[in-house]
Amino acid sequence: MKNKSVIPFVAATASLISGGLYWLFTRYPMMPEAASAQAAHVDLAWNGLLIVECLIYAVIVAFILYCVLAFRDYTRAEQGDKFDASRGHLVEAAWLLGSVALTLALAALGSQELRALIGNPEADIDVEVRAQQYSWEFYYPKQKAFGAKLFMEKGKRHRLILTSQDVVHAFWVPEFRIKQDVVPGKVISMIVTPTKVGEYTLLCNQLCGRGHTEMQGIVEVVEHEAFEENFKAGDF
Repeated sequence: MKNKSVIPFVAATASLISGGLYWLFTRYPMMPEAASAQAAHVDLAWNGLLIVECLIYAVIVAFILYCVLAFRDYTRAEQGDKFDASRGHLVEAAWLLGSVALTLALAALGSQELRALIGNPEADIDVEVRAQQYSWEFYYPKQKAFGAKLFMEKGKRHRLILTSQDVVHAFWVPEFRIKQDVVPGKVISMIVTPTKVGEYTLLCNQLCGRGHTEMQGIVEVVEHEAFEENFKAGDF
């Protein structure tokens, strides 16, 4: 009887747990609103991993609940029944092969999305980003202009050329999803394509000293006309 009821019980309970988790993550999103083309690739990998984790979690919890209810012992025996191996080692083999297949599938998904993020180095606009304790500075080679605010044009691929003047910092705008460490002595580039007009906060994501939490900057994404006008008016 127990063997016949395990699959329906686990399936129903896991469905309830999965549905609850889906409602929770839909009602209270873990990510801010996406504002770059790169964010779509990061979100796809993140959501794929989250779905798999929630399903595994739901099945395991459901099976544990079934075992607790179906195999509880009201006696005071010091030791219960032992489980040495399944018939033909079916459970062990299925668990091992399933884990390997799932790991390879997730690695393939992550590699595909990573290649989409860094595979094309071409850009429309170059911006040099200089980090130091505890501020950001931006230089626009084409306009030959410096500024404390990062202006970006909506829909254009920006190559951010990152350098550090002192210690390790990290360029991170949560709405863009991608983060890049800024290492002293190295020039590191990253591509960002903003897709939504607005003002965003640039954060340092590496503990860089006592003023780390105050090392913030402003990122303003504007349309093409406003982007050109900003430099003509010197509003940066």
